This record gives sequence, C-alpha cells and structure tokens, in this order.
Amino acid sequence: MKRTLLSLFLLSILFTASSFIAGDSGMVIKVSKGTISVGKKKVAPDWKLSTYKSALGEPSRTRDGYNKTHTYDDNGLVLFEPMKDKVPNGIISEFQIYLNTPEANEVTPKGTYSGTLKIDKLNVTGSLTATTMLNKLKGWQKTDSYMEHSYRMAKGGLYIYFQFNDSETSLIKVSIGPDKKGK
Repeated sequence: MKRTLLSLFLLSILFTASSFIAGDSGMVIKVSKGTISVGKKKVAPDWKLSTYKSALGEPSRTRDGYNKTHTYDDNGLVLFEPMKDKVPNGIISEFQIYLNTPEANEVTPKGTYSGTLKIDKLNVTGSLTATTMLNKLKGWQKTDSYMEHSYRMAKGGLYIYFQFNDSETSLIKVSIGPDKKGK
C-alpha cells in the first residue's frame, strides 16, 4: 500500500513538473541557399504575407505603426510588413524569431520559439554563443551591425541579425530579411 501511494505521489509530481517545462512546438524553420522554409512551406524568397500566413496561421495580434507587425505570441515570432501611405503592402520585410524572453513592448511576443531553427547546418537555440555562431557560419559574410552584441551575417540574398545578451553567451533573437546591401 505504501509503495502504491509513493508511486502515485511521484507520478503526480513528475506530471506537474512536466507541465511547466517548455516543450518543442514541432515547428521547423530552415534557412538555406537564400530560402526560408516553415515546415514544408517555402516562405522566402517571395516574402508575401499570404505565404507566411499559410505556413503560420493567423497572428495573435497585429499593430499598425511605421510597419504593420504580426505577432505570434505562442510561437515567439514577429513579422514586419511595410506600410505605404498608411496601407500595408502585403510583403514581409523582416521575420524575427525570439529564442529567449526579450524586454516586453507592444510588438514582442509573450512566448519564445521552441521549435527547430536551422541555418545551413547550424542548429540555432537560445544557448547559442556568438563564438559558436561565427565559427559555424563560415560561408556567410559578416557585415556592419547596428548595435552591440549583435552580428549581421549575409548570404544568398538574405541578411540575418543575431542579437545576443551582454556576455554573448545566449541568443535573444534572430532577425531575417532580404539583403539589399549586397545587391
């Protein structure tokens, strides 16, 4: 009887604890040869909002500003859609993937990305360091970044910003867009 009660108690603790662990969303994002795929859907190089929505579904919320932002709270994703004469143009200019909790604002997602993110052969996680990223992305060109602890890499018509914490030992977010500097 004591063993049964102890076993049930331990199982209930394990079940409760597992509900607090961030799980894998099952989403797979791949960046390779100038394309971005979400699952089996190729979303770039065409950058159309409709293509992203067919792969991601509807966003949790949107916000109009200089860009119209499409925030996917549960997936840790934000899409930026430029506005022309206060009208969204239907094309995505940047795709952000949050791997660690950012400082909250009206655009940032409430959750973080828990799926698989692969850039060429590099598995990108929140524990990625700047040193490892630079060593693994040898074929990518490092170009000027706009802030400290952020690296801009370019290849195949894409740019990717890697924004790290102050010690560059964990990755906060990845921002991907069409590289207009390289053209």
